[in-house]
Amino acid sequence: MAPLPGPAAVACCAPAVGVDDTLDADRVAAVAKALGEPLRVRILDVLRRSEEPVCQCELIALFDIGQSLLSHHMKRLVDAGLVAVERRHKWAYYSVDPDALEELIAWLT
Repeated sequence: MAPLPGPAAVACCAPAVGVDDTLDADRVAAVAKALGEPLRVRILDVLRRSEEPVCQCELIALFDIGQSLLSHHMKRLVDAGLVAVERRHKWAYYSVDPDALEELIAWLT
């Protein structure tokens, strides 16, 4: 059996930084989970680069997917707070929530 580490060994294992009490780990985890699907990342990228809200019909055509699949992915992005949805008659228009995007960027940097 190996000997127990002495005081010098324990000191070297002390964390270099402390816990950030301001970090909303649940929020970051929810965003990470929403971005865990490559199609959602691609959709978010399109929305991020668009100056105007993007109609669901454009996303369906762009990604060659069905309405139900788009709705599934958009619900995840909206629930994570990354995307805002605006209803215009029978169409849904999506845009990135700029505050959520800034929050994500700030945490990543």
